[in-house]
Amino acid sequence: MPRICPSPLHQKPMRAQSQVVRRTAALALLFIALGCACLAPGFAQSSPALAEKPDNLALNIQPVKTGLFLISGGGGNSLLRLSANGLIVVDGKLPGTYEARRAPMNRIPEQPTRVLINTDYRDVHTGTNVRFLEAGARIVAQQNTAKYLPDYHLPGSRDRSPIITYDRDYIVRLGGVEARLLHYGNAHSGGDTEVYFPNLRVVAVGDLFAANPDPDFSAGGSLVGWGPVLAEILKLDFDVVVPGTGPLLTRSDLEAFKDKMDTLVQRASALVRNGIHKDRLMAQLKTDDLGWQFDFTSEQLDRFYEELSAHLKSR
Repeated sequence: MPRICPSPLHQKPMRAQSQVVRRTAALALLFIALGCACLAPGFAQSSPALAEKPDNLALNIQPVKTGLFLISGGGGNSLLRLSANGLIVVDGKLPGTYEARRAPMNRIPEQPTRVLINTDYRDVHTGTNVRFLEAGARIVAQQNTAKYLPDYHLPGSRDRSPIITYDRDYIVRLGGVEARLLHYGNAHSGGDTEVYFPNLRVVAVGDLFAANPDPDFSAGGSLVGWGPVLAEILKLDFDVVVPGTGPLLTRSDLEAFKDKMDTLVQRASALVRNGIHKDRLMAQLKTDDLGWQFDFTSEQLDRFYEELSAHLKSR
């Protein structure tokens, strides 16, 4: 059974439904109206690149469904889920983008960020973690992802780490809304988190969808395991997919991506089964019809060949 996260993330008494609907509608209009406010003149703890050219930082905000908004730019995609007791945020952005990203939220009364969910450990998703922690948010991440995060310890904090970790599944309930965190196995990395909003029929898949798959083998990534993970996600009831980068997707888009991943692994497995040498694997592996290109290092090729060999032995 999924665990219910501890205070302050547990569900509090829900306000009257009509009041929540009115507030959500008003906030939705405000978010849209403030889309132009996503550019901020200065950045605390900016990275050098962003500090030199702040005008190049264009963050765009768009509604996904009622009470759910996508902010793109400045790194990977971020999601904002409104509730009656604050915001649930899925993924931050690159260092130096916090003030720009937070600009719309600052103008919304009684809407602090309560929870920040990291779908991956890379800085395109986690570069603003410290700033969110300083503002009072808690971070939730899959336990394997948390291993790669700094040992955050803010002054005055009694906790050794303000990060809540989970293994397979976890539920965040806040102000009448629910977000289900799921980890189905190794794919892009060994600690991918998928975030499912069941009442909205939306799933955020992080880097499990990409224009060109790039498994992080050093962090437990797996091309062989990628398809089965997508198969589990496709058992959920959803019609909108939010990738780690890029535009919103449909369920059919994710199904097509899974089919291509299955085709890739089937072809690679067949080559290994026929005794092809590791050094010739990628040259012989047909991927042009999939629209993918792989430029593996020697170490990445070793990992891929090893997992293909292990996969064949387990069958």
